[in-house]
Amino acid sequence: MSRRSQRTISVLVPPNLIPLAPEDPRTIGPYTVIGRIGSGRTGTVYAAVNPAVTSDAVLAVKTLHPSHLTDEATLVELEGRLRALAEVDGRCYVPPVAFDARATPPWLAMPYTSGVPLAQYVRKRGPLGEGRLVALAAGLAEGLSALHGAGLAHGDLKPSNILLGSSGPRLLDCALPGDATMLRSSAAWLAPERHLGDPPSPAADVFGWGCVVVFAATGRSPFGMGLPEEVVPRIAEGAPDLAGVPAVLEPLLRRTLEEDPRRRPSLREIMGATIAVWEASTAALHPEVPGTAVTQLLTHEWQGILEPAGLPRVVHLDGAARSGRGRGLLLGGAAALVLALAGVGTWAVVSATSDAPQAAPSARPSLPSSPTPAEPVSEGPDTAVVRFGAVPQPSPFEGPWVYTEVEPVEDAAPSPSTDDGRPPTPQEWSARWRDVDEVAEARIAPDAEVRCARFCMIPGQVSVDDEGHGTYPVTGQDLIDYLGWGDVVIAEVTFADEEGEDGLPEIVAVTELLPPSSG
Repeated sequence: MSRRSQRTISVLVPPNLIPLAPEDPRTIGPYTVIGRIGSGRTGTVYAAVNPAVTSDAVLAVKTLHPSHLTDEATLVELEGRLRALAEVDGRCYVPPVAFDARATPPWLAMPYTSGVPLAQYVRKRGPLGEGRLVALAAGLAEGLSALHGAGLAHGDLKPSNILLGSSGPRLLDCALPGDATMLRSSAAWLAPERHLGDPPSPAADVFGWGCVVVFAATGRSPFGMGLPEEVVPRIAEGAPDLAGVPAVLEPLLRRTLEEDPRRRPSLREIMGATIAVWEASTAALHPEVPGTAVTQLLTHEWQGILEPAGLPRVVHLDGAARSGRGRGLLLGGAAALVLALAGVGTWAVVSATSDAPQAAPSARPSLPSSPTPAEPVSEGPDTAVVRFGAVPQPSPFEGPWVYTEVEPVEDAAPSPSTDDGRPPTPQEWSARWRDVDEVAEARIAPDAEVRCARFCMIPGQVSVDDEGHGTYPVTGQDLIDYLGWGDVVIAEVTFADEEGEDGLPEIVAVTELLPPSSG
């Protein structure tokens, strides 16, 4: 952090930093807020700096929803947990550096940490190879050991709470007291005793470790996904699906996923077993490197994971963060890689499906086959045509999801796609729409009805009707998964009649729009 004047500093900020809205705070505790990272189930996370400190540290400062902290006993428990977490080794877990559970709203500050969430990495690039998978397994076990050594259980271990950086995996987002919604949103990753009401424990973390490693190896939860009432019975039956897991790890993983917590291995056993697997499966001799066996494993196997680079920004410390780009978002070159910032609380939602009745879209815009789309028709304020994906999603696994309302560009030049009959690329199609409002946020219902045309979830296919409306059915959760890494999507969305508990609108139906082929 270099000083430009008494009231101005230069810092590196996350490439997906969102400008502050009028209702956002400009200061939290001693920190000057410079942008918003995103919001989730338990609160909102901001990027901030401390004007009194001359280091180059940008912090992630999270404000907690007061509704989760309704009584004195919960506040006392929160203070004790945050105080203990602050003492955990920061090499494996990102601890709070400051907090105030008695503020209005309560807040905690953590070091800004760059990396890629495991959930996003696997969904974009596929399961990890055996060497990197074993390194992940050992690194996570080491991180859990650091927590357990401090008398703490993580309590909410799942792929979105694991950050992959160049030096290895790091744990994020321990469970917080007062968060009654965690059991529902994390159902597929929690041990059976947690679903029966038991508190977080080391044995339950071992179960979560097994679920996460299976996901990293296969791209799916060992007990499948769905609503809690669908997933919990499968967990209770104790029959995980380990198809696709490397054979050398299957016996260990099966033990970690035992229904009876007394039959699960200890973390010491897990680390010993993973190191043994690595040594036995590697024919080449490794040169000696300093550090523990886990450090040596990571040194040899943890290659090729790049952290998104920060962007330089001048910050004015006069109570209002300014930028020469106005309300435009600061975008990095690797727009598909969304930064995960460390914190306490959870930013992820398990993938869910539902057989519940689904809302149908309202009146749809008519899309001609000519290069210039027709003006969309909207009946009432509950339907809009929007652009997803031009801006990286700040919190791509729990949301909210950002979008911009758009309208056709009347005088757009003919797209090359009309010359040879092929559908346009996402960028060509997006260029034929202009923004008519600022960036906004909404929830997407996991069971929302989604009709894809080309770009959302069906690569290489085109599924449209004669007017260019998508016809390929997927769920809202499928679209949520896609928005973390996919191309831009132009879609008509339908909003629920009432806002959610967090005051954000909820999208209950989505239809992707694409001009019909002229061929």
